[in-house]
Amino acid sequence: MAQSNFVEFSKPFIDALIDTFEKMVHTEIKPHNPKIKTTSVARGDITAIIGMNGTVEKDGQIKDFKGLLALSWPEPVYVTLAGRMLFEEYEEYNDEISDSGAEIANIVMGNAKGHLANIGYKIGMASPTSIRGAGHEIKYPPNTTVIEITIGTDIGDFCLEICYQEA
Repeated sequence: MAQSNFVEFSKPFIDALIDTFEKMVHTEIKPHNPKIKTTSVARGDITAIIGMNGTVEKDGQIKDFKGLLALSWPEPVYVTLAGRMLFEEYEEYNDEISDSGAEIANIVMGNAKGHLANIGYKIGMASPTSIRGAGHEIKYPPNTTVIEITIGTDIGDFCLEICYQEA
């Protein structure tokens, strides 16, 4: 994918993440510079993932694409953000907060999907899933380039990963 296409495709996700964290987690975020990810190992202990596929219309041509959105948090950051979302204080990961990351990913995807529709993307998305455990792997769609962006917050850093491939 050309660099300009990645910027066009990823910007709505970053904007949606900023908005979601301000409203749901009551936290400002600071995205760092993106880089190409060279491993399938998650950067955090808990990862929320949503797969996507669809079509994009560019210059009168319709192309299929596939992709994935992943948000990966160290467990202490996840526990704190879940507490802020739920207006509770948690000491450790538990069943009550297990879906918090997937909910954030779903909101981010939904908001980004609307913005992308305005520039020619029609996206079908899967339900979010979560993976927990140190050193877990993320199954990216084959032959996609994965971009990772470290996101800084006052409660610690986490990682946004986006991959995209036109067929």
